[in-house]
Order: sequence, then structure tokens, then C-alpha cells
Amino acid sequence: MLQVFGQGVLLQGDSGVGKTDLALELVDRGHRLIADDAVEFVAENDRLLGRCRPGFEGFLEVHGLGVVSLIQLYGHQAVLEQAPLDLVLLLENSTDDSYDRLQPVQQPWLMLGVAVLAWSIICSRGRNLALIVETAVRLNQCRQQGYDASIDLRSRLASLLKEGAA
Repeated sequence: MLQVFGQGVLLQGDSGVGKTDLALELVDRGHRLIADDAVEFVAENDRLLGRCRPGFEGFLEVHGLGVVSLIQLYGHQAVLEQAPLDLVLLLENSTDDSYDRLQPVQQPWLMLGVAVLAWSIICSRGRNLALIVETAVRLNQCRQQGYDASIDLRSRLASLLKEGAA
């Protein structure tokens, strides 16, 4: 779990999909790690609060490098003790192109009776996943403020079609 642009983001996916490498890249871009594999959640005021198990703060196990301390590499600002969870990103290795390209796969992610928005992100070779995560967070912020680009675009297309039929 990380804090990206002020939002708590949980990266989920199968072993080997690249969650730790992605977390390391996001920290390198100035975002903050909350926990690697040892995320604990508590429900407070209809929100989930994520934190690292005591004693494991700031550690990542990076394939090929072993255990690294982000505090030693980047300083204390690279790690955050806890944060509310705002978005879950389900990282998937897939070659299936049958998904709706204008609207991401969204589903509720349920923990301790609290639902959090979850999006599926396809992890294919050559994608800049750190940029995709940052963009997903910004999109989530826009949606929380009432704006959805796919709804806006579909509305504009419907208006154009209606004008063309008139």
C-alpha cells in the first residue's frame, strides 16, 4: 500500500506481477510507502485505514536485490505510518482485449464491511505502470469531485449523433 497524490492505494495481484517493483518506482517518484506485503486494515468511520505491521516499516523485498530499507535509501519522507484506503488497483497479466476501452473494469473491494473502489489494470510489457497508477489516482480524485471523462465523452458523442440525425 502506498500514498499517491494524497490517496491511499493498495496494489494487488498475483505473485510476480510486479507490485514491489511498481511500489519502488512510485517511491522513487516521490510517493510514500505504507506497507509492502504486511498491510493491516482497521475500519474507522466507514473508511479503511491501512498501516504496516510494527517493525516492518519501510522494508521492501526486491527480486534480485533482497530486502531494502526505503528509509535508508530515500529518507523518512519515503514512508508513511498509515493512511485511509481510497483505491484498490488489481494488477493483472492478461492478453485479453475484450474489455471496454472507454470504461475501466470497476468493482467494489470489500474488507471489514467497508467497500472501496477497485479497478483492474492490465500489466503488459512496455506499459509505464507508475504513470498508469498516478493517472488512476487522478481519475479517482476527479470522480470523487463528480467528473467522469468517459461519461462526458459519451454525452458529447450522443449530442453529435443527435445533431447529425436532425
